Amino acid sequence: MNTGSQKAKDKYLKEKVDTFVLRVPKGEKVLIQEKAASIGKSLNSYIVDLIRSDMNGEFIRKEEKQVSEPRRSSLPSFLD
Repeated sequence: MNTGSQKAKDKYLKEKVDTFVLRVPKGEKVLIQEKAASIGKSLNSYIVDLIRSDMNGEFIRKEEKQVSEPRRSSLPSFLD
């Protein structure tokens, strides 16, 4: 049975926190937890911080690093 403190915790989480499941390949959870611990964060705060950083544009995505040049056709130049 839920104690008073457990009910309060459950109420807080229901009102203030969204939850979702994150699936990673077997064995990677431990690696992510170790990385988070190495920088003094919980697994949850590490993942949330990474997502926020990405959403704020702090990460350069592969497609953003590429110089946008016109694509060259695979056809010989005399057929372009």
